[in-house]
Amino acid sequence: MKLFKKALLIAGAVAALSVQAEAATYKFAVNIANNGSTAEALNNFAAGVEERTEGRVKFKFFWNGVLGSQESYLQQIQKGVVDLGLVNSATLENLIPTFGAINLPYVFRTAEEYGKVMDDPAVKDVLFTSAAEHRFAPLGYLSSGFRSLYVTKPVEDISGLAGLKIRTMSSATYIEMLRLFGAVPTPLARSELFAGMQQGVVDGAEGGLAGLYDGKLGEVAKWALKTDQTRLTDFTVTSLDFREKLDPADLKIVEEEFARVSAGTLAVADKHQNEAAELAAKEYGVTIVDIDTAPLMEAVKPMYAEARKDEGTRKLLDKIFEIEGRE
Repeated sequence: MKLFKKALLIAGAVAALSVQAEAATYKFAVNIANNGSTAEALNNFAAGVEERTEGRVKFKFFWNGVLGSQESYLQQIQKGVVDLGLVNSATLENLIPTFGAINLPYVFRTAEEYGKVMDDPAVKDVLFTSAAEHRFAPLGYLSSGFRSLYVTKPVEDISGLAGLKIRTMSSATYIEMLRLFGAVPTPLARSELFAGMQQGVVDGAEGGLAGLYDGKLGEVAKWALKTDQTRLTDFTVTSLDFREKLDPADLKIVEEEFARVSAGTLAVADKHQNEAAELAAKEYGVTIVDIDTAPLMEAVKPMYAEARKDEGTRKLLDKIFEIEGRE
């Protein structure tokens, strides 16, 4: 009997060591701060995965671009050095041009249209058909709401944008959009934006209005223009090595937990943008301007004609318009 009990104890100890050996913590690179709706969703995802895998899969987040810019850590993901990363559709457009279709200004007119398009299996297939060729894999998307403009000088309509230096990402689509708006597109690292506006390097930026409060940009940018021109999508992508390391059952849990938080962000993203903008108005004295967007929509029409010259982008645009019920 004693030998039997001893054998059980040894078996239990071996099993415990096996579980410990299988447990791992994976690097997750992000270029945002650990606050706001996107960060909340990521933390929720990580907690859900850790709980359901009983600690076998954990994530360590590297916030605020500690591992470099999105372009930089995407390269590390492709090499398998970093396991996961938050990479937006503008960054991915530089790698896979078809992503330019979902970056076009006013391609999504409402949050409902956006959700229908992004959850459509055919759209997902088109966007990520070549992901494996670039040595990364999609996990899912997080909605961060519509993007608008905020500036350090008073602007009431499109004419007021003429000549203003507006910070943007290094995306051909975003640069051309701002040029057609009449502004001077100025690529600048997000981490340099606050000082850039303070010092007059730029006169403002395009982005979610929540940044006026969450990122304290409202201390400098005192005019928020509700232009709602684009809905930049934050994708979580993984290295191919990450997927190969995980037990299939654990990978399924990771995918399920991300799908759960993804659905949640669509519901809260716009609410958060509006609430944060109102807080910026209250605490920082930001003036929110409901600008007439019709002239902006008219200004960017040439971008659609240009985008349709690429067969892949044209097909994706046709699919998006079919889903949205527009011609």
